[in-house]
Amino acid sequence: MIYIKPDFYDDFECVDSRCNDNCCIGWEIDVDDDAFERYCSLGTGFSKKIINNITTDAELSRCFKLTDDERCPFLNDDNLCDIIINCGKEYLCDICREHPRFYEWFPGVTECGLGLSCPEACRLLLADGKPLRFIEFNDKKEITLNSKKEIAESDMYVYLSAFREKLFDILATDGAFEDKMARVLSQTENFTDCKIKISNYKNMLLKYEKTEPIDEKWTLYISELIKNADEICACEEKFDSIYDCSSFYSKIFAYLLYRHLIKAVFDASVNERVRFCAEAVRFIKFCDMYSYLKNGELQLCDRIENLKNWSKQVEYSEENTEMLITDI
Repeated sequence: MIYIKPDFYDDFECVDSRCNDNCCIGWEIDVDDDAFERYCSLGTGFSKKIINNITTDAELSRCFKLTDDERCPFLNDDNLCDIIINCGKEYLCDICREHPRFYEWFPGVTECGLGLSCPEACRLLLADGKPLRFIEFNDKKEITLNSKKEIAESDMYVYLSAFREKLFDILATDGAFEDKMARVLSQTENFTDCKIKISNYKNMLLKYEKTEPIDEKWTLYISELIKNADEICACEEKFDSIYDCSSFYSKIFAYLLYRHLIKAVFDASVNERVRFCAEAVRFIKFCDMYSYLKNGELQLCDRIENLKNWSKQVEYSEENTEMLITDI
């Protein structure tokens, strides 16, 4: 089995209570079967408290009962996990132990990454202006493809990952970001023999206005962007002259292509996924321009916040991701 991961993947470590966001607030937290069995077999007073705070969702999957303010019942006043404190990390359920890591499985290959809904993952991605790099290793375990479907998916993976490498190479070159994005789109059109139409900023905002909001703040924020769209667009030339747009947005674009393009192995949606990633980067840049317009400057913390908010709203909602990918 071959494993692929970004070069900063192993640098990730949860910053716990120092995080300015919290993945234990506002998210449904699933409890996998193995974790539930561990809680049941522990036989302590605290394990009984854990079991008493587990319920089932609409799909009858186990999850923790959130408090009235949508906190995990085991997130204490210091924003630390009482399960870790009382039982140890080995008693965390899968989602808590793995977050924000993600995995994509293909015949003979596993791709790993860090989800950008986590501010620390965003910080690691944006920590320097160097192009995105990956580490590949092989555990030497023999893989057998057992069906024509697996063979076809394996062939498609090889074909599509080689194409993706070409796009990474384009984004790693010098030059204006818009020029590199145009070259990526052109290469994709040549690859699929089909045109790609990218929405202008205003039409793009109308698409994002249709997404299912994670909270009321997102709805209000999109309304602000639409209301101030003309002024934000007018500041783009000045924004580009002040801030490093080329390496910064090229790296985000490459990372989104890494996570989303390769899924076309299963549905051949190459053009749709490249367009989705291109418009996502343009949306993130638009948010950065708005931060600059409001504050008179743009700091790294603002860029991290904008990237994180986009990811939480879009990447962590299958419905929103699907809607934006399939939008014509």
